Amino acid sequence: MNHDQNPFVQTEMLNLLDDLRPELAIRHPMQFLMHLDHVRQKATEHELLALRDLSCALESALQPAIANGGAGTIVRSYLEAMRATLDMGEINPAMTEALLANVALRLGGQA
Repeated sequence: MNHDQNPFVQTEMLNLLDDLRPELAIRHPMQFLMHLDHVRQKATEHELLALRDLSCALESALQPAIANGGAGTIVRSYLEAMRATLDMGEINPAMTEALLANVALRLGGQA
């Protein structure tokens, strides 16, 4: 999907990402996960595969962090990458992997 040709989709997705605040993951993790699931569903609907994959990865990374602490840091790192996917236009699977690796490096450097 060419995001430049569909600004409504990009605006919708950015608004959904704005609802994923790091504080929400800390204070109301179930509500955060529900919002994250909505982002994943909409990303799938709009064929934003990189955003969908990052949403899945965030959920997996967030589960232990909710129990052990550090959820805010994880959310911030993933949200930055998720927003970047909307700015990049079409992303191939290799670029998605590079974004995931970048997030992993940032999180690894903060551990």
